[in-house]
Amino acid sequence: MKIPHNIIATGDDLGLNPSVNKAILYCFEHGYINSTSFLTSTEYFDETVELIHSNKTISNIGVHVNFASGRPITQFTQRDFLDNEGNWDLKKTNRKVYFLSADAKATFMKEIYAQIDKAVAANIGVLHIDSHYHLHTLPCFWRLFLQAAQRYKLKIRLAQTYYEGNYIKYLYRKRINDVFKSEGSQYSNYFESVNHFLKSHEAGVVNSLTEVMLHPDFDENGKLIDHFDQNSLPDWVNYLENLKLSGL
Repeated sequence: MKIPHNIIATGDDLGLNPSVNKAILYCFEHGYINSTSFLTSTEYFDETVELIHSNKTISNIGVHVNFASGRPITQFTQRDFLDNEGNWDLKKTNRKVYFLSADAKATFMKEIYAQIDKAVAANIGVLHIDSHYHLHTLPCFWRLFLQAAQRYKLKIRLAQTYYEGNYIKYLYRKRINDVFKSEGSQYSNYFESVNHFLKSHEAGVVNSLTEVMLHPDFDENGKLIDHFDQNSLPDWVNYLENLKLSGL
């Protein structure tokens, strides 16, 4: 299977668990994806590093910075963002309007750096960054992620570039994307869900570099699925197969 040159098909959540790792490798091997994003803060870090080093087909690797689940990997002092057991509390980190103190910014910045450094220290060729649950696009975080991208000379995932029925949200996302682009840090020119991409490109023609997000996994019956939106990955595979049949 051949992905068109101006499409980045990213398999998110590499490192989440063995099933996801197996599915992402499978998708690389079958040409369904050409990029992935690595969660470096899970218990499966070592086996994921081994998987990457043992399979050169896994390429275009980014760090999927995680403030959403599990524990921080640094001595994280901002307890307001953690639950009583010291795990990330997504209800707290995913606040749409939140202003961080200077100390909080420094603490989050240290955590971002540590999650990237963990991959770099394992000899992973990191090319881009994004985040679990798109937290890097929130008002309190996006400047920190841009700073990290520039420090490590990485590209950064855009906020979703399509209109979802909320004009304020669309304008906000456009604003931060314009900053990413003005700094030359964007990973693509557009970033879309599979559903929106397929609605917008029924003929298979893509005019500008576009990233499409996928979450490969296998269900209990061994069927390839998208663990975030079950139909997205099968729909994506059908799209690629139709491109092949049409000769595009």
